[in-house]
Amino acid sequence: MRAYLELARPINCAMAALGVVVGELIAGARLDVGAVLAPVVAAVVCAGGNAINDYFDAEVDAVNRPDRPIPSGRVSPRSARMFALGCFAVGVGMATVINRMCLAIAALNSVLLYLYSWRLKGTPLIGNVMVSYLVGSCFLFGAAVGQRPAPAVWLFLLAFLANLVREILKDLEDVEGDAALGLKTLPIAYGEGVALRVATVFAIALAVLTPLPYLDGVVGWPYLVLALPAAAVILLASVLAVAGSWDAGKAQRVVKVGMLLGLLAFLASLL
Repeated sequence: MRAYLELARPINCAMAALGVVVGELIAGARLDVGAVLAPVVAAVVCAGGNAINDYFDAEVDAVNRPDRPIPSGRVSPRSARMFALGCFAVGVGMATVINRMCLAIAALNSVLLYLYSWRLKGTPLIGNVMVSYLVGSCFLFGAAVGQRPAPAVWLFLLAFLANLVREILKDLEDVEGDAALGLKTLPIAYGEGVALRVATVFAIALAVLTPLPYLDGVVGWPYLVLALPAAAVILLASVLAVAGSWDAGKAQRVVKVGMLLGLLAFLASLL
């Protein structure tokens, strides 16, 4: 049982569930069966995604992480794959109880998690886009349960852009290791300069879009107090990375701080 828990990565699953709860709060969800089930669905689907990732990474983990459940022999590759598919099936099945939108998101995410681990990890930009969508979709999933989903949909969009910036910076930080694994990430395929400029374009888009939830009337002024500095921090990190003043590792850690500020901004809008 412990090996399967390691395969599922419960901390990651808890973070996915928390993202859904935040989406529900922002979207004004009522405390009903759907609101209770939605975080559980997210955690179960996330567990499947983590397990299928370990299944396809078994050979790499045998060298880099021999203590992981599959290379250590505690879980067979076949059992890990069946566990992942079982998690996807249970998650999608539970989503049918909530509503059609939640069912659609759970089914789509299950397919994308499988495809990402199987074929799309390490592909230039596509992998980054997929991970960023999956991160933001936790808020979208919560929004699908709520009575006023507009604020959480904005949170999904802004979280997608912010995470996209961070994912590209992480690829820049991991160039040496990714190249050794044969991955074709954006900086490996097109050069570090191109990757930095692409990250900055997304950071600019984030900064431009950040005031729109307030201007659209879906959040109040407390949102702006934290959201504008958050966007500025993320843009500054990207610009300083392009200028060479910061390395990619420092820049992506600062972007992470900006993302937390952005999340707090939406929560502040509830006040």
